[in-house]
Amino acid sequence: MRLIITIGDCNGIGLEALIKAIDKLIKLESIFDLKFDIAGNKQTIKEYCDLMELPVQFEGNGLWTGSIFSEIIDCNTYAKVELGKSSHDAGKLAIEALDTALDKILEKHYDALVTLPISKYSMYNAGWMFTGHTEYLSYRCNVAKPLMILCSNKIRVALATVHVPFKIVPELINSHHIIEMIEALNISLINDFNIENPKIAVLSLNPHAGENATIGTEETDILIPAIHKCLVKGIYTEGPFSSDGFFGFGLYKQFDGILAMYHDQGLIPLKLLSEGAGVNFTAGLPIVRTSPDHGTAYELAGKNIADCTSTFQAIIMAAQIVTNRLRL
Repeated sequence: MRLIITIGDCNGIGLEALIKAIDKLIKLESIFDLKFDIAGNKQTIKEYCDLMELPVQFEGNGLWTGSIFSEIIDCNTYAKVELGKSSHDAGKLAIEALDTALDKILEKHYDALVTLPISKYSMYNAGWMFTGHTEYLSYRCNVAKPLMILCSNKIRVALATVHVPFKIVPELINSHHIIEMIEALNISLINDFNIENPKIAVLSLNPHAGENATIGTEETDILIPAIHKCLVKGIYTEGPFSSDGFFGFGLYKQFDGILAMYHDQGLIPLKLLSEGAGVNFTAGLPIVRTSPDHGTAYELAGKNIADCTSTFQAIIMAAQIVTNRLRL
């Protein structure tokens, strides 16, 4: 199985976490069925590894991490490594690496894509016009409504709205959209996670699930009818649940997937429960794409203390999802 990994932001912890993750993966017998290539600039990658004194050896068009050789799919843009800082060139390189990796995987040269953390600020300064990986993948793959699922071995949370200001979230919540998201989550749980007859929970938009329409009417007017229609279609769906009690009292353990209404509602409990092992998966695409669930962590860059667990799990999950899709 062939995976292509993007360099992400060369001034953050992404490459450090990647090298540590590959070193950790070498200890698994199944690692020998995986090949990792990196989309980035060879000079920048070497500069990063030298500065960090990472245990790699450069040879020809790639590098060795222990017994694993990774080819570097060389990008034209060189970015000087300035650990912990945002830079125009780092943003430009991140864009080019992502473009290059997507070209390769859409041409079927690779089985899965793992994207290392980016700095949206650096990329905006370099001319990028998307609010995140998810939106860009949607554009490149010509998929109108991909589904962001954040997951670990304890929990899977999908988002009804993603990178939008909180004040416009209610405008984006309607029955048609919620039904589409529940259907997409159900399909992904079956096809990507190999779960038969998945159980899905839907979180409320308002506190206390609207308190019988006294604290907002979205639950009674939108969410409950959408849940009922999904049940009629044969999708096991419950809710809407008030998110505080749902997570606080452990109800999440009874479900295979959860649909949150907005970004922080789903991601705060996910990141608390995953304890650094969370993975971002983009469902509904013709390709498999995962990512660690953290950002560039500039404050940790250069200190050689980055935790590689999320990157490790992102690679493992990408391979598992490819395997699950192959059985269909």
